[in-house]
Amino acid sequence: METFSKGVALFFFAAGIILLFLTLLNYGIGFATANWLNPPFWRLYLFLAVAGILAYILIRFRRREGQ
Repeated sequence: METFSKGVALFFFAAGIILLFLTLLNYGIGFATANWLNPPFWRLYLFLAVAGILAYILIRFRRREGQ
């Protein structure tokens, strides 16, 4: 179960980083007119990236019983 949780956390982190990069690239070049690539969504993608990496850190370094 721990491996699955790490995978989900890393997926959210990677998705947030990739979508943020695409949004910034779209802002600079203007290759698409999709709403989800507009600047107001930067905060959402940053939230996904930060939440994903924090979840990974919490899962990876949690204390075990008896330690």
